[in-house]
Amino acid sequence: MSTSLTVVQEKTNQVRGALEKMRPQFEMALPKHVTPDRLLRVTMTAIQNNPKLLECDKTSLYSAIMSCAQLGLVPDGILGQAYMIPFKVRGQMKCQFIPGYKGLLTLARNSGEVQSIQTQAVYENDLFDYRFGLNETLDHIPAEGDRGEITHFYAIAKFNDGGHHWDVMTRAEIESIRDGSQGYQAAVRFSKNGVINSPWTDHFSEMGRKTTIRRIAKYLPMDVQKAAHVAQSYETGEHSYIDTHGEVVVDAAIAQEDPAVQVEDKSALDTFADSEEETVEKFEPFDTDEPKLNAARAAAEKGEKSLNDWVGKNKENLPEGWLENYEPDLMKLAS
Repeated sequence: MSTSLTVVQEKTNQVRGALEKMRPQFEMALPKHVTPDRLLRVTMTAIQNNPKLLECDKTSLYSAIMSCAQLGLVPDGILGQAYMIPFKVRGQMKCQFIPGYKGLLTLARNSGEVQSIQTQAVYENDLFDYRFGLNETLDHIPAEGDRGEITHFYAIAKFNDGGHHWDVMTRAEIESIRDGSQGYQAAVRFSKNGVINSPWTDHFSEMGRKTTIRRIAKYLPMDVQKAAHVAQSYETGEHSYIDTHGEVVVDAAIAQEDPAVQVEDKSALDTFADSEEETVEKFEPFDTDEPKLNAARAAAEKGEKSLNDWVGKNKENLPEGWLENYEPDLMKLAS
């Protein structure tokens, strides 16, 4: 067995052992329809399928799994209920729990407050008519055969008390939200040969449906609101999770930490992660004389397009974590 495979196996065993120690917490958090055995089995399969999760800060990894437990969603990547996504925050790998649109629908249906809920994509050859106001209406008849390109998305929720809520979003509105997503912007910057590696590229219909469900989330049960908030945090470049008390916590890792603040109490998640701290590469402050930074700063001062062009030409030669560290300050100059 090669050294790299041995290291991966050791890290996998460490995570499996830590999750077994957390089993009592999972049992208290999970709803009846999901057992701890199933959650742990599916989680370990997800980690084996995506070894980059092992490179993530362990507290964030365990927090993502606890988020799945609190909401009763399994991150199998097949049912589309939830995903665990590795991404970088200032050069450090974090694991982010992301609910899929099917997960949001599941939460609404399991709440007992919603009679029915659905979200649909509308295509240019469909018959589609909607009207807001006192005489609101929503009619959609899908075309047979070639339906053309997607033009709209809509979501409808009917409640047990007889009420309902629905909303419609145009493709332009969906694409505007996509283009403002930090994850999509990063995928565009790091695209190779014009190929953008993003769920927005491979699964545009699903991402549009999820965005529309998030639009009406404020009218849906609390669990859906929490999951939608976590998804929104990821889109804006923040790391968030649902803690053992069922509350949404937005990680302050993106903000500049105050060295004078001392945190004495540690959560159970922090305790499990203590022995597995990873070394994070340090970078010079923004006012350094580093040639690459000076060149990037000059490009940023000319505007966002110039900065993006510079990044596109130099991304292969930038140290790991370099761009994530300097991006906030560079974007301020470009704006």
